Amino acid sequence: MAKALLVLLLIVGAAFFIYRQTNRTDSEEIAMVDSIRDRYAVVVNRFLSATGRAGALGLDTLADADPAAAQVLKLRAELAQLRKTLTEKRAIGRADALAEKIEYFCKKNDIIRP
Repeated sequence: MAKALLVLLLIVGAAFFIYRQTNRTDSEEIAMVDSIRDRYAVVVNRFLSATGRAGALGLDTLADADPAAAQVLKLRAELAQLRKTLTEKRAIGRADALAEKIEYFCKKNDIIRP
């Protein structure tokens, strides 16, 4: 009986540990970085869609790509401002990774800094 109770306690403890690890609530700083990351994903999709249409149709779609490029630059500036205020290590790591992604995207697609 004691062994069964001990095994049951170990299972409950392991389940609680797994629950705590998988259901972390993100801090406000991480949520702010994730918000910029989500908006960046939308803008990148718009930009790639516009450039894809240009290649497939042979049309001039600069009118579609330019606003997306401007939004990328705006998000980069917003992220730079946010990075100055971050204090949490996980948020700083996410912001640094996102900044690298944005810089690579800008360099790859010839989006010039303002």
